[in-house]
Amino acid sequence: MNSLHAFWHATTVFSSRLADVRLGALALALGFCVANLTLRSAAWRNILQAGYPGRVRYRSIAGAYFAGVGVNSLLPARGGDVMKIYIAHRSMPGAAYTTITSSLFCETMLDAVIGPVLLIAAYASGRIPHLPAIGRLGTWEWTVLVANERVVIFVLAIVLLSLGVFFTYIERRVTSVWERIADGFAILRTPKRYLTTVAAVQLAGWGCRWAAMFWFLEAFRIPASPIDALLALTAGSAATLLPLTPGGVGPQQALLGYMFRNAAPTSAVLSFSVGMQFAITLTYVILGGIAITLTLRRLPWKASVPKPPEPEPAPRPH
Repeated sequence: MNSLHAFWHATTVFSSRLADVRLGALALALGFCVANLTLRSAAWRNILQAGYPGRVRYRSIAGAYFAGVGVNSLLPARGGDVMKIYIAHRSMPGAAYTTITSSLFCETMLDAVIGPVLLIAAYASGRIPHLPAIGRLGTWEWTVLVANERVVIFVLAIVLLSLGVFFTYIERRVTSVWERIADGFAILRTPKRYLTTVAAVQLAGWGCRWAAMFWFLEAFRIPASPIDALLALTAGSAATLLPLTPGGVGPQQALLGYMFRNAAPTSAVLSFSVGMQFAITLTYVILGGIAITLTLRRLPWKASVPKPPEPEPAPRPH
């Protein structure tokens, strides 16, 4: 209840400060957010292409990725990942669910390195609270697991792989399940290809995330340096470690409020934390809805009823 009350209070503050938002900076921030998703979907497509002999079209995988992100903005527990897997599978005839599922874990490997580095840097600089201060944050209930990022990612990977194995058995494939899991990591067999087509692209995506955070701070008039914006990325990373709320709502606002408590008035920080979350969620939901509409427009939602055969014409009398 404390989390809901604190988030509702922050939302009320945000609505009262809408006139102070710099729309140009906000548009730039959202543009960088979309650029990040575009780059990450390209990296995922390259991972899938390495493990799948057929052609993997970028626009289909980008549609799956955007659709999944949109669903994740509304549903907790990474429900959008199931949407990613489903749509990607529809665009890759003959591909196994297990391969697509394991490729998502491969897609998060770089994040599993960068995330802890940023967390350690933010923790050492005092930008995130030390353990004794965690209990005093109104919306900190779930981010207590921030130090266990690897464990959470490992558990999430097991869940996704189990889902892929389940779908594979349903399909009654004859190929070994473990071989299909390995196909999702096929790109790692050629490290140079991984570094140039996946890691480099994802690093560019992280650059877009940093730029987006900087312009969000500018949009809501929070004075901060580029270093502050980089460290603020830990709020989003920590809030998604245990994704029990849609888009990390609650924990992320608590972290951002703590980080910038001395940089601006409390009302401005609350407006920033909630306003950024609202803008990102709305953008992702709209893009996800468009992606789902475009990629699933040919899905036969309604069963077609066959028409009765037309009677043959009667033979003409001689």
